[in-house]
Amino acid sequence: MRVLVTGAAGFAGTWLVRALLADGHTVVATRQEGHPSPADGGDVEWIPLDVTSAESVEAAVARAAPEQVYHLAGQASVAGSFSDPLGTWDVNATGTLRLARALPAEARLLVVSSAEVYGVVPEDEQPIREDRPLQPCNPYAASKAAAEMAALQAPGPVVVARSFNHTGPGQDERFALASFARQLAQIREGRGEPVLRVGNLSARRDLLDVRDVARAYVRLMNEGEAGQAYNVCSGHAVAMSDAVEQLIALSGTGARLEVDPERVRPVDVPLLCGSGARLRALGWAPEIAFRDTLAELLESHAQALRAGTAA
Repeated sequence: MRVLVTGAAGFAGTWLVRALLADGHTVVATRQEGHPSPADGGDVEWIPLDVTSAESVEAAVARAAPEQVYHLAGQASVAGSFSDPLGTWDVNATGTLRLARALPAEARLLVVSSAEVYGVVPEDEQPIREDRPLQPCNPYAASKAAAEMAALQAPGPVVVARSFNHTGPGQDERFALASFARQLAQIREGRGEPVLRVGNLSARRDLLDVRDVARAYVRLMNEGEAGQAYNVCSGHAVAMSDAVEQLIALSGTGARLEVDPERVRPVDVPLLCGSGARLRALGWAPEIAFRDTLAELLESHAQALRAGTAA
C-alpha cells in the first residue's frame, strides 16, 4: 500500500511511520518546506509540504499518489494557540481543507483531531462518547473541530480520530509531561536545583502511550467506518498530580514542586476522559502500562541530555 503521512516528523508521526514500515507499506512522509529530512528517516521518501499553501499541498499529493493518507500535520499546542489563533486556524482548519480538496477520489483519509473539541464536559457525563456535541473552548480546539468538518470535503472516504492525551519517548518539552521529564532528567544529571516547575496539576486526563495511539490510527485507517469519528483513549483518567508523583519517584530526585504562572493556561479543562468502546469494537486495545510509558519518557530525555540534543 502506498501511504502518505503528513506531519511525519512530529511526535506521533514518527511512531506511526515506524508502524507502517513494519507492516510493509511504502511510506511517503512530509516535512515542512525548507526543513531537512530527519537524519533517522529510515526507508521513507520525504517530500516538502506547507499546508498553508494550496500549491504546495497539490504538489505533494501529486508526487505521493497515495492510496491512504494519514493527516497529522498541524499546530499541536493548546498553549501556542492562544498566542497565535489565526496561524493555528490556517494550519489546522484551512490546511486540512486544502489537503482534502487535493486528494484523489480513491484515497482513504484519516484525520487526526483532538479530544479538546468536546470542551468542558460535566464529570457526571463522562466518559465522553463520540456523539456528544462539540463545544471547543480554546483556539486550538476550535481549529480542530473545524478541521473535522473540512475533512469531509475530501472526495473519498474519511475517518476521524479524536485523540486524547498521549505521551512517550521522544515527546518534546512543549507538552506538560515531557517538560516535567526533561526537568527531572536535568536535575538527575546535576544540571539544576531539585525544583520541578509545574502548572495546574489538578486536571485529570485520559492518557495513552504514543505507540498504542499509532496502532489505533492504523486500525482506524483499515477498519474504521467512513464518515465516523472515533475516540482514541484509554477509558480512564489520571490526575496530573499523580503522574508527576510517579515521574519524581522514577527519577529518584526527590524534587519539590513549584507552580510557575507561565505554565498555567488561561482556560483549562478540569477533566477529559473518553469512552473508547467504538474503537475497541474494531479489535484495538492499549498494550503499554502507563508507568512504563513514564519511565521511557524520562529515559529518552536523559539520553537526549547526555547526547546534547532535544528529545
